Amino acid sequence: MTTMVVSSLFNANVYLNGNDLLGRAAEVEIPQPKQLMQEYRGMGMIGRMEIPVGMDKLDATIKWSSFDLQILINTTASLANATISVMGDVQVLSSAGVSADLPAIMNMTGIIHDPGPLIIKAQANTEFSTKMTVWHVETYLEGLQVYLYDVMSNQFIVNGVDQLAIFRANIGG
Repeated sequence: MTTMVVSSLFNANVYLNGNDLLGRAAEVEIPQPKQLMQEYRGMGMIGRMEIPVGMDKLDATIKWSSFDLQILINTTASLANATISVMGDVQVLSSAGVSADLPAIMNMTGIIHDPGPLIIKAQANTEFSTKMTVWHVETYLEGLQVYLYDVMSNQFIVNGVDQLAIFRANIGG
């Protein structure tokens, strides 16, 4: 009989450049690389189809529940690249209980282009969301790289396999 195992990531902290705690997030949207598709029609074809024409842009959103105001102001005021790390704990559960706690790390490099409006409500925690344009994102689970995507260097590595090696060779890169 197969035992069901549940791995869940439900808590994380957000860091700037790997060491400055920016704050605690209520929600972080980590961008995932996805194909950019374009409609294709050809003479003699009875139907239309979509073909891949590259990769879509990456955007990340962080909805804050608490934050370090000074670090966030410095990051938002600067037009320099920022590396945001989301470090979390993956709890592995089985019928025997918690069997492991594994580290999960998601790194994103880009620029914060929208610090977001500050929303203040009576008797509620202050909320705001930060939006970031991302050109490098990588995810690690238990110290192993799950994927790395870098727009500037045309890299897309999934589970150790370079998905764009032939593309780079074909364009002379």
